[in-house]
Amino acid sequence: MYFKLKISPSLLAADFGCLADAALEVEAAGAETLHVDFMDGHYVPNIAFGLDLIPALKKRVKIPLVSHLMISNAEERLDDFIKTGTDYIIVQEEAVTDLNEILKKIRSNGIKTGFAICPDRPLKEVYSGLNNIDYLIVLGVFPGFGGQKFIEDTLFKIKEARDFMTKNELTFDIAVDGGVTLNTAGKIVKAGANELIAGTAIYGAGDIKKAVQDFLALG
Repeated sequence: MYFKLKISPSLLAADFGCLADAALEVEAAGAETLHVDFMDGHYVPNIAFGLDLIPALKKRVKIPLVSHLMISNAEERLDDFIKTGTDYIIVQEEAVTDLNEILKKIRSNGIKTGFAICPDRPLKEVYSGLNNIDYLIVLGVFPGFGGQKFIEDTLFKIKEARDFMTKNELTFDIAVDGGVTLNTAGKIVKAGANELIAGTAIYGAGDIKKAVQDFLALG
């Protein structure tokens, strides 16, 4: 492997009564970033987290926070998320009117930017957006709830993204979210992903530190 494998635990799978402790535990275990899903009950049926969570976490952890906006009105709420001090803002590519404009606005505010793409969405339709990102999330399940089974066809999209990046001499992280377990992670990494977003496979493990280290050992 010619890239460093990174782990981004998904806070959605943590104990909501102990979120700061959960963030600190994975940071100490070697996680590179912390993934925070914001869900509005509209774009997805689930509801998760409020804006105040980001500044609260920033007081406790040093690793970058990735705000994944799984919401239907990301353009309307973008300024609010920018003000939180988050390190990354990731939008759902099909849920915004002008993907490239929103990516440009995020970056102009000194925040790393990117988008997530659903399993049924062809990557070729958003090739132009790949030229303007720091972070791509290839969703291995349909968004909304954790614990779903990984969709195997996602592997082709991961490889397509890696090939596009190499061919065009671009540099961005290729992360995979949804269905990431120790059983699926090896083929995900082999397909070209360099960051694994794992929720229940980490926070549902008996030993969280060991779970993070087991994923890192795949690199």
